[in-house]
Amino acid sequence: MLRAIGYGLTILVISCAIAVIGLLLTGYRVGLDAQRLIGKPACMPSLVYLWTKTDGNPPSKGDYIVARMPKTSFGMGGREGDRIVKIIAGVPGDKVRIVGTELWINGEHKDRLWLAKSLPGKSVGDYDVDVVLGERQYFVMGTTQESFDSRYWGPINREAIIGTALPVF
Repeated sequence: MLRAIGYGLTILVISCAIAVIGLLLTGYRVGLDAQRLIGKPACMPSLVYLWTKTDGNPPSKGDYIVARMPKTSFGMGGREGDRIVKIIAGVPGDKVRIVGTELWINGEHKDRLWLAKSLPGKSVGDYDVDVVLGERQYFVMGTTQESFDSRYWGPINREAIIGTALPVF
């Protein structure tokens, strides 16, 4: 019995070592959705994701990206500079329009502003915008209704994007 446990632990340690070496060699890192771990609303579709630094190519719509949280005046969500993982919903040249609680990108209805009625000190119309994204601006969104994202604090600049992400589980 003890011998079987010893073999099992040895295989586990070797497997973990191989996984870590593989990640180091490929340049990938492991990320966790910390909010999900502590039971808070999460905006990623998975608890664990792999991410790697940007390769210099601009992200495309639908890409998962790792970025630095911009400065906001909300006093909630991530702190300025924290890593966040979001989906690119709008790219340079796209037209973003928010009226009330409704979001359109290039004339196509995309989602609602689910948090608009609950953020302290704000009312629904405070988020209204009709803008074309600039040359290095990206509109990013989470994957859940509770996601705190560009719908509330606006687009992020290309310089804030530090990598790409791949949801694992």
